[in-house]
Amino acid sequence: MKKIFVDTNILLDVALHREEFLEEATQIWADCELKKVQGFISAITLNNMHFIMRKMIGSAAALEYVRLILNIFTVVPLDETILRLAVDLPHKDFEDAIQTFSAVQAKAECIVTRDTAHFSRDYMPVISPGEYIELLRS
Repeated sequence: MKKIFVDTNILLDVALHREEFLEEATQIWADCELKKVQGFISAITLNNMHFIMRKMIGSAAALEYVRLILNIFTVVPLDETILRLAVDLPHKDFEDAIQTFSAVQAKAECIVTRDTAHFSRDYMPVISPGEYIELLRS
């Protein structure tokens, strides 16, 4: 596995130190930072993270995480093609549809997320952080 698409919840687990998910999320983050894999994120990830984090840790700290993420992950630009594909996907969550087609645009091998049920598997494998770690070990 060389190219992975990382869902927002994984990054938030690290940034907000969510104990229950921290170990696996930190491993994924570290693998991307150390270039063991190329980690992609959607352009919408950054504003979604900032919106959530500023309420919890303040705007300045949230912006520091945005800067850090920009240095580690490759941002998939949001364009009209992705939006049109996402809006036409028969899917419950428009944001997850945008994430799906951002991953397709990046030619990622999989989407790594804690919310595997939220993503369509019609375009690529959708795996949990635990499954990602198991795959890397094998």
